Amino acid sequence: MIKQTADILIGQIIEDETRLTLRQLCDACAVRAEYVIELVDEGFIEPSGMEKSHWCFNGVSIRRVQKAKRLQHDLGVNLAGVALAIDLIDEIEFLRTRLDRM
Repeated sequence: MIKQTADILIGQIIEDETRLTLRQLCDACAVRAEYVIELVDEGFIEPSGMEKSHWCFNGVSIRRVQKAKRLQHDLGVNLAGVALAIDLIDEIEFLRTRLDRM
């Protein structure tokens, strides 16, 4: 008798409307607040709120911070280079999606 078991994946969908504090974003990406502040200063991610203590980030920020972290760690790219590379990657993904719809 063969007994089959199913693997169940559990996850959470992070939408654009999701709001994360600076601390939550840091925890989700395993980075220091100073790193996120540098990314904000470069214009790589944009928080809502005027003061750092009131910053909120959308769910897309998690993906962008994780990509930046990988590029810097794996390739040694500086923050300006990371911003440019991610913008180009996002543009390629957008264009691929448009091509798939045609």
